[in-house]
Amino acid sequence: MKHEVHKEKSWAVIYDACLIDFPGPDFFSVDYWRSRQALTGEAVGRGSAWFVEIPGPVVLRHYLRGGWAAKFSRQSYFFTGITRSRPFREYRVMSELFELGLPVPRPVAALCQHHGVTSSGAIMTTRIDSSNTLADSLNGDELVKGVWTSLGRCIRRFHEAGLWHADLNARNILLDAEHRIFLIDFDRARFSPGKPVNGEGNLKRLRRSLTKFWPAGDVSAFQSAWAQLEAAYDK
Repeated sequence: MKHEVHKEKSWAVIYDACLIDFPGPDFFSVDYWRSRQALTGEAVGRGSAWFVEIPGPVVLRHYLRGGWAAKFSRQSYFFTGITRSRPFREYRVMSELFELGLPVPRPVAALCQHHGVTSSGAIMTTRIDSSNTLADSLNGDELVKGVWTSLGRCIRRFHEAGLWHADLNARNILLDAEHRIFLIDFDRARFSPGKPVNGEGNLKRLRRSLTKFWPAGDVSAFQSAWAQLEAAYDK
């Protein structure tokens, strides 16, 4: 990876020069890619992520606020500096995780636009081919024997590496066609390389999410799956 940073008066980008040439703000515009017929779809249930061919499949995600803050502004955040902006921080966390060989999409570029005391932004990552979220896979035929053990081990790897995921839920876990597991969405994640983290909070969040998406009436299967995940995580 070769990280480059370009700053202008009201915006800045960080990007992997091994993957793309210098991207301006238009590079992060949905309308820009739609006008070039390069927009291929939208992530179901996310509302702020789009699939683009640049060439090669990538995911473009805009940062949107949730909860009570969204009532005032969906896209504006308090600006505390370029390097501390959410797009730049997520890009750097993902870069470090990718370079450590952890299963994450490769970051392509990130944009921070600032206007006085507020900012907005977007990030672009490579797309995991033929992948579905764990939430969607629960209602299909994609899950195979051993997936819960693999997931427990995968999460443990991230925690041992020093990564605390801010929103580990069933929609932020991907399974590809070969049943390999990837974690996505590292907005607000905390990463301290080489310092293992307590993953109890992450696991509780994931368990709540799984109970939400799990097929109704299949309690025993859920208990078995979660027991396999926990056993693998604790080894």
